[in-house]
Amino acid sequence: MSCIKRVDRSAYVAMAPEAPFIAAGTMAGAVDLSFSSSSNLEIFELDFNSEDHEMKLLGQCSSSERFTRLAWGSYGSGSEESPYGCIAGGLVDGNIGLWNPLTLIRSESNESAHVRYLSKHKGPVRALEFNVISPNQLASGDDDDGTVCIWDLADTSEPSHVLKGTGSYTQGEISSVSWNREFKHVLASTSYNGTTGLISCSVLQWDPDNCNQIMIASDEDSSPSVKLLDIRYPQSPVRTFSGHHRGVIAMEWCPSDSLYLLTCARDNRTICWNTKTGQIVAELPTTNNSNFDVHWSPKIPGVVSASSADGNISIYNLEGCSRNGSGENNLIDAAPLTAPKWWKRPVSASFGFGGKLVSSNSKLPEASVVFLHSLATEQSLVNRITKFETEIENGEKTSLMSLCKKKSEETESEEEKETWSLLKIMLEEDGNAKTKLRTHLGFSLPCEDQKDQEHHATYSSENVEEEISDPLFDDAIERSLIVGDYKEAVAHCLSANKMADALVIAHVGGSTLWESTLDKYLKMSNAPYMKVVSAMVNNDLMSLVHTRPAKLWKETLALICTFAEGDEWTSLCDALASHLLSSGFTLAATLCYICAGNVDKTVDIWLRGLEKDNAGKSYSERVQDLMEKTVVLALATENKRFSGSLYKLFESYAEILASQGLLATAIKFLKLLEPGDFSSELSILRERFSQSFMNILAFSNNESVSWTNLDYNYFLFLQPSFTPAPVTNAQPSKTTLVSLNPPPHQQRSMDFHSSTRYTNATYNPPPALYLNSKIHQTVVQQVELMVPAQRVAVQPPPAPVAPPPTVQTADTSNVPAHQKPIVATLTRLFKETSDTLGPAKKRDIEGISKKVGSLFAKLNNEDISKHAAEKLSLLCQALDKQDFNAALQIQTHMASTEWDECNFWLLPLKQMIKGRQNVR
Repeated sequence: MSCIKRVDRSAYVAMAPEAPFIAAGTMAGAVDLSFSSSSNLEIFELDFNSEDHEMKLLGQCSSSERFTRLAWGSYGSGSEESPYGCIAGGLVDGNIGLWNPLTLIRSESNESAHVRYLSKHKGPVRALEFNVISPNQLASGDDDDGTVCIWDLADTSEPSHVLKGTGSYTQGEISSVSWNREFKHVLASTSYNGTTGLISCSVLQWDPDNCNQIMIASDEDSSPSVKLLDIRYPQSPVRTFSGHHRGVIAMEWCPSDSLYLLTCARDNRTICWNTKTGQIVAELPTTNNSNFDVHWSPKIPGVVSASSADGNISIYNLEGCSRNGSGENNLIDAAPLTAPKWWKRPVSASFGFGGKLVSSNSKLPEASVVFLHSLATEQSLVNRITKFETEIENGEKTSLMSLCKKKSEETESEEEKETWSLLKIMLEEDGNAKTKLRTHLGFSLPCEDQKDQEHHATYSSENVEEEISDPLFDDAIERSLIVGDYKEAVAHCLSANKMADALVIAHVGGSTLWESTLDKYLKMSNAPYMKVVSAMVNNDLMSLVHTRPAKLWKETLALICTFAEGDEWTSLCDALASHLLSSGFTLAATLCYICAGNVDKTVDIWLRGLEKDNAGKSYSERVQDLMEKTVVLALATENKRFSGSLYKLFESYAEILASQGLLATAIKFLKLLEPGDFSSELSILRERFSQSFMNILAFSNNESVSWTNLDYNYFLFLQPSFTPAPVTNAQPSKTTLVSLNPPPHQQRSMDFHSSTRYTNATYNPPPALYLNSKIHQTVVQQVELMVPAQRVAVQPPPAPVAPPPTVQTADTSNVPAHQKPIVATLTRLFKETSDTLGPAKKRDIEGISKKVGSLFAKLNNEDISKHAAEKLSLLCQALDKQDFNAALQIQTHMASTEWDECNFWLLPLKQMIKGRQNVR
């Protein structure tokens, strides 16, 4: 619906320059239904939040005469006395009334809203306009003798200038005045019977953008066109706007966008024009009688008012108006190629991947420049991540232990203190770890002096009680021993509850009797500690783990720590943790899983509390807390078993790092995971990291970087389990790589369970975690040069490497027959891409050639998997059929499923397909 507000009034209208108000002054000569002769000045509110279709009346006052013109200027705006400016009204009697809108709106005020009258004109004042550049100047013209007055509102006793034409320049009834938008001292006027050059004119408006051009129109039905004139060449119009069929009554240029002009005429049409093309952009709905006054809202773009001789004032949304008044086509449909300025964004910003913000500002001198910002929304988190990287940079136990100690001291949570303390113990040397764990649990061996004192107190003569002898019992035992019936003697002792005697006799009677007697003794004993002895004697610690009360978990863990070795230690700790978790002892279970080195189970428990608000910390901070513990635990145990939940954690953490611009750090953490287990989402995320990181390197090196120089396999990371040999002759702008296979003397074990775990075993380096901060993060210059010529001083330089194969030089003689079409199709695609890019993109063409050449070499050596070859064949078939969309879909699928094998040439292939698609 185009009409959004209305009120029944026959009145001239003026829009407030700085507020959502509209003033209406009763039109001279109009007759309402009540035949009233009163005259009023009213102010209405343009409240578009209200569903009421009728405009709300804010205030009104009576006027001595009816209005022939109304204007609202900004003179005095911003002051306490007149914050909404000043209203001027041309009256029938030749006076100009001035009103204070603020006083008029304050209906409870007894103060008169009328300020003063300006008296000079003898006839009705039909031309009235405030100077936009000098708001204190007001121009007026009457329809009596053609006098134009310029008033200074600072001194209204007399006009500052009185203008009246003479001779051939004499004007009759002044119908319109207009101030020039660039020169404040230039004013144009016209009369009902006036002309501009040889062109009839009764209404005019200066071009807001061109001080030499003026828009004119005539109310004569014989010349209803609107013309744009250059005052230097008035005989020849710049542009003519044809659409009205009868004389034009009023016009106004859009203050928000000079591309649009609004006119109304006696043919009952009100048209919005495109002043650059002369097109009709939109048209207000037609009425029974013509509109005689039209205005644009100064503050609400696209909103216009129209005063109709039907006796109503209507407010329209221009976007809802059609080109022909039928309401079928809106502003967008009428002028699809030209957007209004109020739709254009003066500034724009968009967040990008990797903590980037792209912005532009059309108001700056470099309006066509797009700015790229690195934005860290959580600077404290970035500082914390950077500090954490530094602390665990080399993966040394001493630095990790210092980190655990500091974390334990800083945290206020008892659970966190316990966790970090146990992680610190896990990092101890093999011989001390279990001893310190028992001490941490509250169990330690007494010193020798303490042992002697306790032994003396236990076996002192004063504590020995003399046993009472039973002659019958003694005689029965003696007879059994004489005949060698040890089993009977043991039975007599057990019946008399003489356990020590039974055990001694059973020891003499042989191993079978000893074992049965010991078993009976352990079953008959009710002492709690004997259950521990039974488990140790029978080598059945697992039953002890499942039967002991959960509240005694510390004692149970200490027993396991004392008597379990190797893999048994891991399984017993896992079983104890599972038992504790089912009993509701979550923290104890977590600590036992840590002792078992079970990273997955430990992280699963930690993840349960991730969504809870912990001491007012943000989600990112809680993820950082969790990752710090997870990484330290992984370093302490060298555990490589990762579950799906742990993969999701790393994925979430990598996204958080990327959002803060830490792409290099994110790549390091993803490198810890096994690529073969990546989900499709994680594969796509890794590809985005790779592309973004490549662009960063391009900006930092001030040169373009193609995929020829970048591959995941060449991000080599410093291993946490050894100290690298010093690197010599490393240039700051080059990549310094650290050997992934350290000398034997540098290999260290971090086994918590056994110091002989790696004895006579082949060294397998643990997963890479962190880049050395001293290594400049750039790309390897050539794919084959995995290690620079002078990587380590003690190593001899490598042999010269042959140049990489290209599309032109790659050997394809041994490519299987069924794969020959792949070579032919990709060769043709490369040639078409080269021809399209031309010599200006020589570097890009060479990079693509090397990538595709490496693919040809793999095909020639049959060094490509069956699945990848089949998909590549389907992709080439789609290219042969010119089905580029299908080819791109296959390429995207390969990027998510075959990335580790095909990443070297997949992206250049995508680039060639897209280039060929665009050319078509």
